[in-house]
Amino acid sequence: MGKTLADSTLEDAEKLWLGGEIQRAREAFRRARMHYHDDGDRAGEASTLGMLGDLESEVGHAAAARESYVDARTLFAHAGEQKGQAGMLVRLGQLARREGKVDEARQCLRSARELYDSASDHCGLGHVEKRLGGIERDLGRHDLALDHYQQALALYRRGNDTLGQASVLKRLAMVQRVLGHRDRAHADYERALELYREAGDTLGEAATRRGLAHVLAALDDRAGARAALDGARQLYAAAGDLLGEAEVLVDLGRMIAPEEPGHARAHLRHAAKLYAGLGRDDAAAEAKGEAERL
Repeated sequence: MGKTLADSTLEDAEKLWLGGEIQRAREAFRRARMHYHDDGDRAGEASTLGMLGDLESEVGHAAAARESYVDARTLFAHAGEQKGQAGMLVRLGQLARREGKVDEARQCLRSARELYDSASDHCGLGHVEKRLGGIERDLGRHDLALDHYQQALALYRRGNDTLGQASVLKRLAMVQRVLGHRDRAHADYERALELYREAGDTLGEAATRRGLAHVLAALDDRAGARAALDGARQLYAAAGDLLGEAEVLVDLGRMIAPEEPGHARAHLRHAAKLYAGLGRDDAAAEAKGEAERL
């Protein structure tokens, strides 16, 4: 079966979104939704609404995102799609979490967990546990966060989800670090690195290297920490992630400032230029000020 008009319109919407043409992407998603509706394809219409909700969430339009997610969930329910309903509930939970509505976020995630459980979806269950762990971490309840993350890791392993495991290991390492378990944090970061490399996820590897650097510094392995940061910087640069590159340059500059003020100054000035190009004026001014004080 060839592509339908709805499928082609949805592809156009995704391309426009990736190209930063938000309003045109929004309009294309709406057209795709109507084409799926006219075709009687409820699952296609629901998936398109979910993507439209993701776009609205990304640009900070929480009310529009919520409306799209709720409509998508209703359509998935009519189509008998348990996983689709659960996915929308997870997104609704994330919206509630960002708005500080913790009880509502938990309720959405628990409802999603019931649906994923009914569908025997281990990866979906892992995603829910990871999100519940994030809520507890936000509240400073790190022991509870650790429990959720460990459950998530076991579920992702059962589902053979490499990136899911890597993502949770990175979060486990962050919590272990806060709890003072540096050796455990080190081991979790190293395992996450292996999995991100295995999956070819450059940005995941870069973020993990940055976290690993802070653990190595706390373990008094300054050479290892510096190498990890430099590796993260190169990965962010190769991926074109200027914000990630700038943040790592600041970390690197601060780390080497006592021994190598000249190199530290150069890193901080480079970070300031990157921040300025991204419109992050406060961060640019801070990096420039640190460079001038060296």
